[in-house]
Amino acid sequence: MINRDDWFINWFNSKYYHILYKSRNKNEASNFIQTIISTLSLKSNNSVLDLGCGNGRHSISLSNHFKLVHGIDISSENISIANENEKENLKFFISDMRNFDTKIKYEYIFNLFTSFGYFKKNEDNIKVLKSCYNHLNKNGLLFIDFLNSEQIKRTINGLKETKNINGIRFNIHKEIIGDYVIKKIEIKDGEATYNFQEKVQLFKIQDFKKLFEISGFEIISSYGDYQMNPYDPNSSRLILCAKKIS
Repeated sequence: MINRDDWFINWFNSKYYHILYKSRNKNEASNFIQTIISTLSLKSNNSVLDLGCGNGRHSISLSNHFKLVHGIDISSENISIANENEKENLKFFISDMRNFDTKIKYEYIFNLFTSFGYFKKNEDNIKVLKSCYNHLNKNGLLFIDFLNSEQIKRTINGLKETKNINGIRFNIHKEIIGDYVIKKIEIKDGEATYNFQEKVQLFKIQDFKKLFEISGFEIISSYGDYQMNPYDPNSSRLILCAKKIS
């Protein structure tokens, strides 16, 4: 199932991914997790999965609030970094979110920081949701933190920016092609040049509703930013809370 040419395999295992996003720190993640917990009154005596956990910054925060936290990511580099924070109630595993199997069920599954819609086939997105369904207890909750495609379509097409970090130049070009937003990343590191991309499907809230219906979920609430304000088409994010319904 894993295709080594998939953009996320190459990019997430690159050191440049971590350099580009190093400003997204643990305090930012901790504040977001605390806001989710307080807004939805989540119970601490539960097991939690951080699906697409990256280097574990959200998992670390979750482990301060819940009795057991597992983090799953397809990137061996991400999990290697995350394992530096492993402790009794916090464990990390390399796995594909389309077919993971941890042998236990959770009360809550978190899919954060736009870790959905990476695939070429919509059936793969459904596989992700069905895997989540199979790993949730009855009435368990799935949280998806996604980009707001309505806002992206109005503001991002053709956007260019340059970042210089640690002496490395990142030339970034964002554009919309078909149903995807694509971020092309050209990296100049000394004499060497590298090219990567991020490619995410532009799902609207109506698209998620259909995907959830197919997979056994229903949306119970939606939010538009990391302060958990209500969602509208101008929001910066689309954050969904869905419930396992059968």
